[in-house]
Amino acid sequence: MDSINNGAASRAPPPFDLKAYISRYETQSETALQRLLFLAHHFHNEEGGDGNNTSTITSNAFEMAVAQMKSTGNYRRYLEEYGAIEASPDNASTTNAADHPSPELTGSPSRSGGGGDHHHPHAKNIIQHYIEYDPNFAPISKIEAQNQLEILEGRLSTAQSHIMKESIRTALLALAEFHKKRGELREALRRVFRSREYCANGRQHTQVCLLLVELNADLREWSSARDSITRAEHTVMGDMDDPLFHHKLRAMQGLAYLAEGRYYDAAKSFTSVSPDLTNQVNSVISAEDIAMYGSLLGLATLDREMLHSLVIDGTFKVRLELVPDMREALRHYSRAEYGQCLSILQHTLKRDLLVDIHLHSHVPILLDMVRDKCIEQYFQPYSSASLEKMGSVFGCTLDEMEMIVVKLIGNGSLGEGARVNVADLTLRVESGDNLEKKTRRRARVAAAKMGAHFTRSAEGMIMRAACIESGVTIQGEKQRRGGRPRGGRPQMHDDDPEMVVDDDPEMEKGVDPIEMDGSDSDGDVMEIENPNEF
Repeated sequence: MDSINNGAASRAPPPFDLKAYISRYETQSETALQRLLFLAHHFHNEEGGDGNNTSTITSNAFEMAVAQMKSTGNYRRYLEEYGAIEASPDNASTTNAADHPSPELTGSPSRSGGGGDHHHPHAKNIIQHYIEYDPNFAPISKIEAQNQLEILEGRLSTAQSHIMKESIRTALLALAEFHKKRGELREALRRVFRSREYCANGRQHTQVCLLLVELNADLREWSSARDSITRAEHTVMGDMDDPLFHHKLRAMQGLAYLAEGRYYDAAKSFTSVSPDLTNQVNSVISAEDIAMYGSLLGLATLDREMLHSLVIDGTFKVRLELVPDMREALRHYSRAEYGQCLSILQHTLKRDLLVDIHLHSHVPILLDMVRDKCIEQYFQPYSSASLEKMGSVFGCTLDEMEMIVVKLIGNGSLGEGARVNVADLTLRVESGDNLEKKTRRRARVAAAKMGAHFTRSAEGMIMRAACIESGVTIQGEKQRRGGRPRGGRPQMHDDDPEMVVDDDPEMEKGVDPIEMDGSDSDGDVMEIENPNEF
């Protein structure tokens, strides 16, 4: 896949426009901050790109992130980026960690480059190379936050003393917003949970449900996010006045499915979102994200008929105007121009896919799924194809193409009877007539075996009934399995006038009449399943 080279169908991506990209999301939202920091670290660690342009993007992303942290008073995240304190896994401060006299008041960021950052595995306090550390920001922001928190807590206490449900709910949501802006997401989540008890109508319920899902998404707690979505969908909303409420839930449910690797479910969720939903949930996901996620996941997981009905020709096609390159890739796929489709994905779109905070870790898997799907569609009308020709179409070397085809044969994607002919390096599949003949042959073999088994069983039952009717018994000193006697002559009792012994020579040899037919032995030709004999 990495070697696709079809310049006629693809073009290099334009320079990355950081301001246009980040303007899709709500100003000073948590997702905007997370994306800015992710972009800064991504472009800093990018290999093989334009060094000057990459350095500019990283610097601008850090500047915008620092400006947002200072405007919202998010000093803890600021200190984490500079390595002054250890980064918390969820960027939440369930306790007032700022109250502990530590690096926050010393104004001394780590210079060792080893201050861990759980959100950026390759980060080593690289922000210090672009923006100078401000030692006054953390102490001043801490004092201001404490003062504001005291005011908000006072309002909550007053509302609780007067037992005013609406005032309590409003005070709790104000505290949640305060903690959320400062990056204390888990504390904000706790406040929103408490406010659910004081919701009095459908509008208030929908507001709280969306806040819970948003916070769980920011915390990357996808199982909790799906639980919140399920509860919200099955809650009686009463006078709910938001017609797009369920579509907002589907968009965020699609994110949860994507994070869990459930690509088909994610594709169905994103493609079912109404086109009327644009930037109403841009605190988590933008309209461009929905278009990109839905089209890429649909291309990777949906069959051709469903892809046309849900993505290319359905209501979702309105969103494709936001992602023209993906629309072009879908057009090539629809026309069976698979090489051009893969070239656009690899050369034009891959950069944009890798800079997405939710999608980047799934890009290699999804692109391989699209490639495998294109190969299956390409080979479907043929009974034989040259691996070298297929490699030129899909931009792979002969060895790479052979490995891909062997994998597809192994998992059954190319159908029954597909084989690689190593002599002439071709992929072949048996014709339908041959497969039908083999199927009929196997059916005849199975029927013949069933008939032989029935005949042996019937003859055995008749023989046993005749022996019992004639009073003939065969006994041995030791019994083997099923009570059948060992070989030897039957014992005769002289005092039994009714005793009759069959003069059958086989009986004299001690052979069980049921086992006389050797067709059930290991050498039975009926057991042979070699396809070459069919």
